[in-house]
Amino acid sequence: MGNKIIIILFCVFVLGVVVYVISSNVLGKFTAPFGAIIHYKASDWFTTPSSTLTAGNSGTAPKTQSSAVSGYAGGSIAISTSEIPFGFTLAELSPYFQEVRISSAWPANYSAYGEIILSSYSLGASATIDITGWQIKTNRSGEYVPQAIDLYDPSGLSAPTDILLGRGQYVYLYSSSGPFNLRLNKCIGYIGNTNKTTPALPQNCPYIDQSAISKLGFTGACETYIYSLGSCQVPDMNSMRIPSNDYACRDYLVNNFNYKACFLAHVGDADFLSNQWWVWMGGSPLDPYHDIVNLFDRNGLLVDQYSY
Repeated sequence: MGNKIIIILFCVFVLGVVVYVISSNVLGKFTAPFGAIIHYKASDWFTTPSSTLTAGNSGTAPKTQSSAVSGYAGGSIAISTSEIPFGFTLAELSPYFQEVRISSAWPANYSAYGEIILSSYSLGASATIDITGWQIKTNRSGEYVPQAIDLYDPSGLSAPTDILLGRGQYVYLYSSSGPFNLRLNKCIGYIGNTNKTTPALPQNCPYIDQSAISKLGFTGACETYIYSLGSCQVPDMNSMRIPSNDYACRDYLVNNFNYKACFLAHVGDADFLSNQWWVWMGGSPLDPYHDIVNLFDRNGLLVDQYSY
């Protein structure tokens, strides 16, 4: 009987000690140093927020970028570690990573030309990036982004300049050949009458105001011919449909249905310049079946990757 009482009293004592330790947080104070050590070690692997990572900066000074940039601070976009392409590190990403994207790429075949499309929807409204000299590199070949004519002058003497890509603009790189690289505008279809390209330049020139034509006193046959002309179409001055004795009509056709006349009439329009740049590579760097297409800036840092 006495032994049972001793055991009961011992159990009560132990229970009291446990309650005291828990209520006074003695155990928490005792293990705090160990908890700090465990937390510190875990942070080396898991607690660095991916949202704080920026291209060209992995704990060292950001990579420099030689391409001219207007209105844009490269390298300020946070990059998730899941966005880093396989085989690359954060330090190998351009400050303009995914600011310019490879929208699509498909190779040439026996019946169609190949095409690579670059786009820039992530830029600020007034920002531009000079992408001339950037490299498109594939598994078997590569291509550098060249210069192009920004505003094609009627004289035909426009010099190519660096491609300054703005928000919502596209660069179409074709595997076919063309006479020059250029930015499209609403009159550029007239140039296609004498400069054949693949694909053909878009035929979306502004139409002549028919109400104005009717007030010029041309013959009915002349007016009918003018109305029959398609967009960007140059009149055939040898056509029997143009009255040979309607000199005013013939003069009007010669002076108003061409690139120069369209340019002078519309160059001041807010929408005169297109959001498309067309570049002819003269060959395709793409594999005909499957490929990984990488876009690098002038410093050799990765801007974007596309696979098919």
